[in-house]
Amino acid sequence: MAARIDEFLIGVKPQREWGWLVISYLFLGGAGAGLFLISLYLDHAWAGLLGLLVLMLGTLLLLLDLGRPERFWRAFFRPWTSWISRGCFFITLMVLFGALQIAPQVPGLGFLWESGSTLGSVIKAVSVAAAVLVMIYTGFVLSPSPAIPFWNSALFPVLFFVYSLLAGIDILILASPFLPGAPLDLVSLERLQIYLALACLLLVLSHLSVMSSSAVAARESIRLLTRGRWGLLFLGGVIVAGLVVPLALSWAVLWQSQAQAVFAFTVILALLRLFGDYLFRFLVIRVGLYDPLL
Repeated sequence: MAARIDEFLIGVKPQREWGWLVISYLFLGGAGAGLFLISLYLDHAWAGLLGLLVLMLGTLLLLLDLGRPERFWRAFFRPWTSWISRGCFFITLMVLFGALQIAPQVPGLGFLWESGSTLGSVIKAVSVAAAVLVMIYTGFVLSPSPAIPFWNSALFPVLFFVYSLLAGIDILILASPFLPGAPLDLVSLERLQIYLALACLLLVLSHLSVMSSSAVAARESIRLLTRGRWGLLFLGGVIVAGLVVPLALSWAVLWQSQAQAVFAFTVILALLRLFGDYLFRFLVIRVGLYDPLL
């Protein structure tokens, strides 16, 4: 017991509260919201429905992590003090208004409201706002964490937003052959992915730069990511495989004229980016270290 107390007082200590279920929720919840958001831009109802399903799958994993899923309703009771509670409201808003947004495009439900009507505009605006809030709120869950300095960064909400949009488009690319409707312009989507991947790379490097002059625990988190236990996964998985390689190969897609070659390239790039995205969220949680008290 004394040894454990000494470790807490004079050394950093890893957080063990959040496991793979929460990490998977962070990934699926953000990706689902990002997919739903891009579906509104493309006016693609089936992609929007897929985004809602991905979000609900992630939410199910979060409920399983609670240990007592039947008590999930208690999470709604502290929106004025808890970002997790606010997140429950954001998810609920997105699912409800997202379903309303999609409903008129389902055969037999077109009578609910007309496209371009005042009601339709309100529903769409709330859907967009809810999706954006779902994408960024997990960053706000982490950033006000003074006990874990590596998470205490104003960049996290922005980083989680960009990564979520990146993952949402990647899921859309992978699902595109199975979605009804007009074929998607994969080249345009890949062009957008270039900018999003560049933004992710710059934000990740900026976060590391800021944290390198932060508290002891934050510097130890960086050491674990770059030279320690998780170095290979972070540098090889998140940075190289998840961002640098897709950025280098994305330009090949833009010069392709054959549809089959374009699809093959975009599928490979989407899988690499999704792998890097999940690893990023996994490692951010894993290297969260409590700052020593002394």
